[in-house]
Amino acid sequence: MNAIDWKEYENIVLIECQRVFFNANIQYNIFVDGLFSKRKRQIDIFIKDKNGLVYIVDAKRYNTKVDVKDVESFIGMVKDVGGNYGIIVSEKGFTKAAINRAHIGENNIEVDILNLNGLGMFQSKSAIPYVGNNGVVVNAPFGWVIDGTRRNGMAATLYQRGFSLEEATVENKEWAYINFWSKNDEINSLDALISFQNNYLMESDCNGSIEEKEEPDLRIRIFTSRYCPTREVTLYRDFPNFILFVVLFSPDNLISRNISKMKYLLLNALFLEINYEELS
Repeated sequence: MNAIDWKEYENIVLIECQRVFFNANIQYNIFVDGLFSKRKRQIDIFIKDKNGLVYIVDAKRYNTKVDVKDVESFIGMVKDVGGNYGIIVSEKGFTKAAINRAHIGENNIEVDILNLNGLGMFQSKSAIPYVGNNGVVVNAPFGWVIDGTRRNGMAATLYQRGFSLEEATVENKEWAYINFWSKNDEINSLDALISFQNNYLMESDCNGSIEEKEEPDLRIRIFTSRYCPTREVTLYRDFPNFILFVVLFSPDNLISRNISKMKYLLLNALFLEINYEELS
């Protein structure tokens, strides 16, 4: 990779974008009128997907790591051209401050930072969490990864790309986990499960508070406790034989955006029945 110049590097990134976003409208090296700057803004790669979402891709052929100032400038440009998402691609990596700034941006602008290998996996970060014969295919939200390692009470965990699970839970306090409830004779409905869990939560903190919301195909519970550094948000989707739920922990300034991410994950989860006899 060291032998190529910036033009060749942009072309490699373009080819990879065409492969990853194969059903989107992709334009290379275009100029777009800035909504706020009122001047032409040069864009390396402009992507508009079938849902009308706009991705702005910037290929950084740097000899050093991309710094926070570069990310700040890129976020401003994405906002100025009306982009929904931004992707910075660099082979030299990113400083810690750059990673933090990319992940903790404005609610309406999301930025992911990748190398070419990461871009290649951008839309294929998925997992198949399962319990017993019930499983689901889920895709990581924008900027996040799914860790399929099974842990106690967790079929899978999710956190920001560029961090470890320990960093996400201890330092960032921004992560989530996926789990299942298999319906049984005692708890065979979503209402019963939420009531059971609510009782447990209030026993853990009798001064805590619970807020519940009902949306099409989803239920949401927000639990606030003096013992937890962030609010605990649980989102549920009801399936015939089980209930799939995601438990999210998020700083307040990012909670709306992260709830939207988990909604997207749940609503797009695909049911998968696992037949162990066929696998053996």
